[in-house]
Amino acid sequence: MERLRAPELEPARAWLGTTRPLRLRELRGHVVVLDFWTSCCVNCMHVLPVLRDLERRYAGKPVLVIGVHSAKFPAEAAPERVADAIARHDVAHPVVVDDGLAIWERYAIRSWPTLVVLRPDGTIAAVAPGEPDPAALDTLVRGLLAEGEAHGTLAREPLTIPRGEPPPPRPLAFPGKVAVAGDGRIAVADAGHHRVLVLSPAGDVLVSIGSGRRGHRDGPFADARLDDPQGLAWADDGALWICDARNHTVARADLSHARLDTVAGTGFMGHVPIASPSPARATALRSPWDLVLVEDRVLVCLAGSHQLGVLAPAGGGGWTIGMLAGDGREALVDGPPRVACFAQPSGFARAGDRVWIADSETSAIRELDLATGDTRTLVGAGLFDWGAEDGPFAAARLQHPLAVAVTADGDLVVADTFNDRLRRLDRRAGLVSTLSLGTDRESLREPGGLAVLPDGDLLVADTGHHRLVRLAADGRFKAELEVRGAPPVPAPTDEPPPPLAAAPATRWFDLVLERAPALAPGRATGRLRLVAPAGWKFNDGAPQRLALEVSRRSDLVTTADRITLSGQDRSDMFVEIDLEVAELPTSEVRSELLVRVDAVLCGGDPEVCAPSQAWLRIPLLLTNAGEAAFAVDLALASPV
Repeated sequence: MERLRAPELEPARAWLGTTRPLRLRELRGHVVVLDFWTSCCVNCMHVLPVLRDLERRYAGKPVLVIGVHSAKFPAEAAPERVADAIARHDVAHPVVVDDGLAIWERYAIRSWPTLVVLRPDGTIAAVAPGEPDPAALDTLVRGLLAEGEAHGTLAREPLTIPRGEPPPPRPLAFPGKVAVAGDGRIAVADAGHHRVLVLSPAGDVLVSIGSGRRGHRDGPFADARLDDPQGLAWADDGALWICDARNHTVARADLSHARLDTVAGTGFMGHVPIASPSPARATALRSPWDLVLVEDRVLVCLAGSHQLGVLAPAGGGGWTIGMLAGDGREALVDGPPRVACFAQPSGFARAGDRVWIADSETSAIRELDLATGDTRTLVGAGLFDWGAEDGPFAAARLQHPLAVAVTADGDLVVADTFNDRLRRLDRRAGLVSTLSLGTDRESLREPGGLAVLPDGDLLVADTGHHRLVRLAADGRFKAELEVRGAPPVPAPTDEPPPPLAAAPATRWFDLVLERAPALAPGRATGRLRLVAPAGWKFNDGAPQRLALEVSRRSDLVTTADRITLSGQDRSDMFVEIDLEVAELPTSEVRSELLVRVDAVLCGGDPEVCAPSQAWLRIPLLLTNAGEAAFAVDLALASPV
């Protein structure tokens, strides 16, 4: 089979993390991992630690990771915003800023995140959308290094890439959430420094929770380690609850004993949504981002699994965690707990029996009734509907909000993060208005945290400006809160990457279609023809299996129960899939199917039989002018 040569990484708006653009011809001899990502995407955030460990594991080898930032939201497309994201997530490799998704289209990418791995000869070895299994990625890279060495195409030493200067030290780095105690103390998630600071109302540091070194470690505050802490909530007993986002845990800080303890999560990222209540310390979570206390329970925004969870005491000092609302699909769907869907819920506010959620990827504010469990949407229309319009709830638009707070009069204030402003939601009038849109020193840059102070003023984590600011209730800028006495941040240590689990018995994609079949709303049928390699036949007596996932816009495309496999003769096999396409919110919407087919092939002399597995990534273009069927052919590789 002829190998496909990788397109050049252009046109580019900028190259970051390097002092010059990189051309693929100078990367020949290297295994290159291209990471197509966008900074808002929590799944993309999950990939970055995997790539960081890969870079450490192959330090000194001809292995190179290059990020390709292909923005979803307009606000994250500018190179200076991408530079912020690189610093926020500790990205050490070069990043090319895609110009209007042009590189994305050249590589036929259809979803975030997607990895494309190049051989040392510059051809494409694998394409894999979604979060990669670290062991599978390592196995692929190791195999390509061996292949390159055997073919004489491997570079003798890795390319030296000139880097830019590190940012200057500052008291706060990308502060996330803020929480105000009844006595006026302020807790701020100093996310970029991997710690939580407790401040006096005047800004003096009273306590630092965490050593400032990235990691996961319980214990005394000075020795404890956090990784990108976010959500904070004060308890009546004076303890501080913390969402430790990149450790995928929820922790409790006991300030009276200066000790941090994990309450929920294993310290490793989960791979499935949570369901019925289970022991909290034994349940793997996905990026908890904010929390709110409701009597003896703790409600948690699980951004990575698109759910709301609930922590409840289980007796004996233990806790359980279960699903409060959301089935794990990324979508905007209202209704009871098991029907409702969220999309990266990132901020909580509560008053009485109502909870409000900043549902960031749908640019929406949702409301949950704790008495009934039902969710409804106040503002927002879907995953690809955003803007900055004021007006009635139904017409107003936000852009990736990360925080929400409720005022004494019952209105909501929203950190409209990617619009660099605060918005007010007047619940009685059903109107949205812009609350704060300052200029120069009084402007905001991607505000990520928000709290109402005892006097009614607003405390804002001005994340992109690395500061806390105080605004009047009407949005007027009052002052920057100077943080005094923050401990120095220790220099990062060169720690070995964690050990890898055994590589799973899966492959990356055999076929990636460059042209998406067009489907119209209504019922549709997909027909896949699998062709056996020369000299092989399908074993029609062996069981054949198929797994199917709608990996993009599962809110618009569903698969029916009828999924059949058949073969007219033993040289090919047919897969038929029934689909249902919902009414479209716009004239064209891109979707995607991931398909895995397991079969048994027989061939050779004497004849032998061996299992064969085919992975397909099928982009779909949903349009009113589309068809009701599509067909795809796939030639299988020899199993031995």
